[in-house]
Amino acid sequence: MLQFEKYIKQANEVKSPQGLFNIFLDTISQYGFNEVRFALITDHKDIGLNAGVSIMQNYPQDWMKYYFEQELDRIDPVITYGVYQTGCFAWKEISKKVKLLPKQKKCLDLGAEAGLHNGIGIPLRGSNNQIAGISIATSEKKDACYVNEDLITAYCNHFYMAYKRLHDRQPINSRNIVLTKKEKEVLTWAAAGKSDDDIGFILGISKHTVNMHFRRIYTKMDANNRVLAVVKALSTGLIHPY
Repeated sequence: MLQFEKYIKQANEVKSPQGLFNIFLDTISQYGFNEVRFALITDHKDIGLNAGVSIMQNYPQDWMKYYFEQELDRIDPVITYGVYQTGCFAWKEISKKVKLLPKQKKCLDLGAEAGLHNGIGIPLRGSNNQIAGISIATSEKKDACYVNEDLITAYCNHFYMAYKRLHDRQPINSRNIVLTKKEKEVLTWAAAGKSDDDIGFILGISKHTVNMHFRRIYTKMDANNRVLAVVKALSTGLIHPY
């Protein structure tokens, strides 16, 4: 949690998208991932940006040149599969879950030949049905990466939120988000990694009541899961973890 708080502090202080991307790269590399691509799958009119599959990335240049020349962005299974997912997924799982076209399987194989290994996709959801995503991979074949799905998802959600904030005319800090004392307590314990049952026991309330608080929190914070809600609350100073 201390590492995540350090990342949030650095990311919130940065003044440019490239600076934010560099901090994200440096942080995510500590978990073994050194190849990153950030995509906007749908248009983001609220920040004046159109859809693009490589808004920011450090993938091998030769691979990206070939990727666009062959129009692989139109059939990339990481993108087409990720659109319908709500949680992070390993690239190697895709062919087990859906039937890929020969071109799509070749796209994954060629990506591996280009030096993208142990890939993970992280779908991201914004307001008004916006969809974005981050793909991370390693340049080494040996799987030496440390994968904590919730933590990786939290880093990616914060990057997305911070990236939008850098383009937004109305920063998230100025938006009127008011949480009750109990809602802050629920989020604070969620940030500490506690389950619904744990939170209910600590606060002396039922699991049903915990879920009710989360539903209200999601509505207030325009979030669809606890990871995103916690990230937003930490980023804006609404909560401070124990």
